Amino acid sequence: MTITGDVTVVVHDEDADDEELDALTRQLQEELLQLDLPDVVRPATTGATGGKSALVTALGTLVLSGGFSVAVLRSVTRIVQDVLRRSGARKAVLISGEHRLEIQGASKKTTDAAVEAWLRMVADGTDAAPGTAAGPTALEGPTGDA
Repeated sequence: MTITGDVTVVVHDEDADDEELDALTRQLQEELLQLDLPDVVRPATTGATGGKSALVTALGTLVLSGGFSVAVLRSVTRIVQDVLRRSGARKAVLISGEHRLEIQGASKKTTDAAVEAWLRMVADGTDAAPGTAAGPTALEGPTGDA
């Protein structure tokens, strides 16, 4: 099964300055490009009025475009988790259509369960139940397991 559309990956690290977040995003982009994805780009946003450029790169954000198998998306989530773990970044959010996955300091078991639930929703095209979040969240609980 091929999943079409964009997947947006946003890395959050409140402790990082712009330069550190830029380096982290570049590192993640380089590792994702090793998966032979059709397109992994850093989107441009409108810059500040009066700035040198009307467009600036969105810090911490990557957009993966094309068709993806579930196995490739699983690999994307593993790379994101590995980069978070190595860098000490606080959180990553993966978005595919209306489906959102947040990864933030949870145990491997909790994160794996959230990733699998998100992959099923993306692959099936199912929506979250009314009144609930649009996807699973792997957040740190009191003992590191939510």
